[in-house]
Amino acid sequence: MSTDELELAHIVFKNAAEGICITDTEARVLAVNEAFTRLSGYSLEEIKGQTLSRLRSGRHSPEFYQQMWKSIAETGRWQGEIWNRSKSGDIYPEWLSISAVCDSDGEVMHYVGVFTDIARIMEEQAQLRDLAYFDPLTGLPNRTLFRDRFDQVARRVLREMKQMGLLMIGISGHAEVESRDAFIRAVSERLKSELRETDTLARVGEYEFVLLIEGIDGPRSASVTANHLLKAMERPVRVGESDLYPAACIGIGLYPMDGHNMSSLLAAADAAMLQARTRGRHAYSFYSAEMTAYANERNILEKRLRVALANNALGLVFQPLFDASGERLVAAEALVRWEDAELGVVAPERFVPLAEDVGLIHALGEWVMRGAFAAYMAWVEQAVAPPVLSLNVSARQLERADFVASVEALLNETGMDPRRLEFEFRESVLLDVAYVVSSLEAVSALGIGLSIDGFGTGFSPLSNLQSLPVSKLNIDRSFVRMIGDDHENETLIRAIVRVAQTLGLKVVAEGVETENQAGFLRQEGCDHFQGYLLGRAVPAEDFARYFGRR
Repeated sequence: MSTDELELAHIVFKNAAEGICITDTEARVLAVNEAFTRLSGYSLEEIKGQTLSRLRSGRHSPEFYQQMWKSIAETGRWQGEIWNRSKSGDIYPEWLSISAVCDSDGEVMHYVGVFTDIARIMEEQAQLRDLAYFDPLTGLPNRTLFRDRFDQVARRVLREMKQMGLLMIGISGHAEVESRDAFIRAVSERLKSELRETDTLARVGEYEFVLLIEGIDGPRSASVTANHLLKAMERPVRVGESDLYPAACIGIGLYPMDGHNMSSLLAAADAAMLQARTRGRHAYSFYSAEMTAYANERNILEKRLRVALANNALGLVFQPLFDASGERLVAAEALVRWEDAELGVVAPERFVPLAEDVGLIHALGEWVMRGAFAAYMAWVEQAVAPPVLSLNVSARQLERADFVASVEALLNETGMDPRRLEFEFRESVLLDVAYVVSSLEAVSALGIGLSIDGFGTGFSPLSNLQSLPVSKLNIDRSFVRMIGDDHENETLIRAIVRVAQTLGLKVVAEGVETENQAGFLRQEGCDHFQGYLLGRAVPAEDFARYFGRR
């Protein structure tokens, strides 16, 4: 080799990015380059004359090294992944190639080892693997990894003649975009903290989790787990400086009865979850065949409702409220109506709960308010406006942080006087008053009155009633309907009236249809009546004509 060639070889050896080590036939170090020192921490002075056994990490067995040297002896080379220990004690992975250098007679003179630190490559591979199998926001398994776990557990429970439960967990109760991710992470941590090591929790949708519980003995075990999780969700989760209250509904499918593969069982649990949502804020439900039909119907209903909202195809009617004499008009209640070209007339009892479940209630509620405010202002111009305009407000609307701001914006847009406005909310809100108390207080501060609709059906604690700025109680029509036929029912009406009077609240009787009902309610001290006896719900133009002068 010429002098120029030797000089070039030296330059390459010195400046190579890979670590290079040259040893004698006994594997004692003769020379190392700068990259070797940078990666291992050892300088030539520290390691020269020693074997590289001092770099061993302890992760490989003696057989590993025996096979490595056997390959070098038989083929003259070896390459593979190996873990070594640096001078500082850190263990790192490297890709190592060892070659034997022979003289002209084929005798080994030296060994040359070239290695590259592959820690970053392995980290990137791990990240790609995580992206493929784990949800990046929560770190939980995603649908792909969940499918693998499902298949493993399914084989095991069939072999052991046991059952497996699949719980679809739907979360709601938070709508702020800027803190949504933090909310989802907090909820996932809460769920994980309540589970066994053998349970598999995965995130399969923005606000949806699915849980696999194996080795159960039937519905009872699954219901115990569902109740346990719902109880955990009743406690607030901390997001930033705020305590937020998640709402959870759980659908349960059992393997193999409700589905023989993951897709069918997921569909069953999803249908059960939709059914659970109709039962309240924290509820669970088991799958039945009827639920699939129910879920399909809801999907169609949701699509048509979105079209109706986009095309302004809903309608408003207004039902009068009179004083106890039945002569003086005291309020008009705005009610939304929907007649679809394909579905026909759709009752509010069908589409309003659906709107709450799928997040359309905010758009629907804003549409109702804008239309009702505009109608009322038209009555004001005609000098036929009733003293108060009443609207129903959903608990889902009250939970939204920007609800009060949106109401203020609509008041300013339409010129509606908040002092002539009243919001009605269902009694069930009182069971979870902590979620909505701030919104109710802010609404009251605007001058808007508050009324509890359908009182007597929710068994709400009176202590919560006292803590809210409520001015009216509406006796549910189911009680009014039984007047004259059920003495216990009449006793309950008397009790509601006495409670309201004690608290200084006015009482509204809903669904008054006969003179007998009106007479009883008048005698017991009800302040206002609403029902077919006094007037049906009609469009805004007809309302002004029929009731405006009263």
